[in-house]
Amino acid sequence: MVDNKRTFTAPPILLESNLTFSNDGPPLPTVTVTRERCINPSLIDSFLRFLRHGSDDIIRQKLNNYRKSSSNGENRCEEFLRKELYPNWQIRSSIISFCEKEAAEMKAETDQKFCNTGESAAKPIIEARIDPYAAKERAEEQEARHRDWTNLTDWVANNRRIEQILTSTTEGILKQNCEQNEDYLKQFAQFCKNNS
Repeated sequence: MVDNKRTFTAPPILLESNLTFSNDGPPLPTVTVTRERCINPSLIDSFLRFLRHGSDDIIRQKLNNYRKSSSNGENRCEEFLRKELYPNWQIRSSIISFCEKEAAEMKAETDQKFCNTGESAAKPIIEARIDPYAAKERAEEQEARHRDWTNLTDWVANNRRIEQILTSTTEGILKQNCEQNEDYLKQFAQFCKNNS
């Protein structure tokens, strides 16, 4: 297994906004994502909660702040999207994609280790004769790896659903407050292409 890790930093404008959470304490400005953190995602969950709250949960308030600071309504929306919303969405998507990739690698590694055929398939039988606990330990290890993989794929699927709901709701608010005929999700996909 290659020790993959990637560090994500919240958009600077979000860190300057002094957002606080009643039960989480001060928000994390950065998070380093590894396979272990994907499997036990409490730190990642806190970071995602901070990002989601900082843009989607308070979007109307954010747009009002931009309205006060900008004479041109069109510019305020464009500025909010470019500086805050799209970078925020991109970080969240990248974190979930990182964990999704780790889940796929875990599955491949587990399959390779435990589902080999031929010569290595006879190995557990020989090990069981020499060490009666080897087969049990092997089964327990396989079960633990499978459980970690299942939990991680469930976490990824759940977070993809959350993102889909949030981005869709936010797009509706943008259509009410900015340009009604824009496809903000398509714009976001283009933003990701330009900033990858």
